[in-house]
Amino acid sequence: MTSTPQPRAFWLTVVLPFGAGYFVTLMYRSVNAVLAHPIETELQLNSADLGFITSTFVLTFAAVQIPLGMMLDSWGPRKTQSLMFLIGAAGIVIFSLSSSVSLLATGRAIIGIGMAGGLMAAFKAIADRVDRDDIPFYNGIILGCGGLGAIAATTPAKLIEVAIGWRELCLIMGGVTVAAALLIFVVNREPPDVRRSRPGLPAQIDGLREILANRAFWRVVPIFATANGGFIAMQGLWLGPWLQHVEGFTPLRSANYLLLVAVAMTAGLVCGGLFARVAKAMRLSLAAFAGLCIGLQILTGIAIVAGFHSTSTGLWLAYGFLSTAVVLYYAVITRYFPSDLAGRAVTTLNISAFGFAFVVQYLFGIILHLWPGATAHPILGYRAAFGCLIAVEILALLAFVLLGQRGQRGQDPPRT
Repeated sequence: MTSTPQPRAFWLTVVLPFGAGYFVTLMYRSVNAVLAHPIETELQLNSADLGFITSTFVLTFAAVQIPLGMMLDSWGPRKTQSLMFLIGAAGIVIFSLSSSVSLLATGRAIIGIGMAGGLMAAFKAIADRVDRDDIPFYNGIILGCGGLGAIAATTPAKLIEVAIGWRELCLIMGGVTVAAALLIFVVNREPPDVRRSRPGLPAQIDGLREILANRAFWRVVPIFATANGGFIAMQGLWLGPWLQHVEGFTPLRSANYLLLVAVAMTAGLVCGGLFARVAKAMRLSLAAFAGLCIGLQILTGIAIVAGFHSTSTGLWLAYGFLSTAVVLYYAVITRYFPSDLAGRAVTTLNISAFGFAFVVQYLFGIILHLWPGATAHPILGYRAAFGCLIAVEILALLAFVLLGQRGQRGQDPPRT
């Protein structure tokens, strides 16, 4: 890695195109919370159908993370991301033209493949070009761009859907995806020294084995998976129905609250550097500080489930803002491995989060559908499903703390 010699060119050829790419990725990840109501109404779907359709996105997203890491190391972020976005565009076209559960799920699954590299490709492109000390700043910009995509998937997406319909909204998203693919492919160029240093397949497989054998890596996996995957599952689908069926909001008011969550999430994403400074001032490691924030977010979730000020905008802002502290574990993980393994380590970590998000999105719908004596939208079923998620998050947090204490006794030495 070298320092950026031409800042303006770097912004135009790396930050802008890959920031646009992550904008698109977060838009897709979040928009089903808005699309759920019109799709459910038009096609007469039940909660289990809705959970299954939406969850296929995170399932395929998780499934391709390891091959994605290898593609990024072999092909580079430019070619990898351009190709995958074109796959994603094909998926949203299939989704927009579908009227059955199987076709909707297929389209959503293809979208998940296409969006799988949105963040990792950006991180890789940045890491290939700048000094290590500059990486957190530029990563924060990319994360902020993604937050804007999540914002676009709330009230703005709802207003477009109301005006022209959900199918037409999906086709517009497909056009935006193709434009992002072309932008990345046309304006981005990779440094020659990076192309020459790419590892072969045997070396990549050996590196993966090293990652999976690392005990510190497995300490982070449960808390990262439950905190990140749980939020992805809720923001990407079930927060919208929760606000409508539990809190009694209209679809538009629900979208406005989702907007609050997305704005708070975006603010948190761009505050990654501030989080690190606060952790240092508190004399906490990044891992411990992230765990503290996750504990606070769990408390906000408990308040929402219990109905304690559950329509307070401050509570939902806190829920969205605190959710972003989990991204600190990306920095934590990269400290466990040499730089040439960092990309594969992060994509391997991603599998846990998106795999867990698939389970949550799918089982949440199953719980609602099978809730004893359930109406179409059982309020107690919603509370039970969200409560189960929070219980699992609490267990993961406790495991993280206990394993950390073991490490301090010398059995699993922390490196953060």
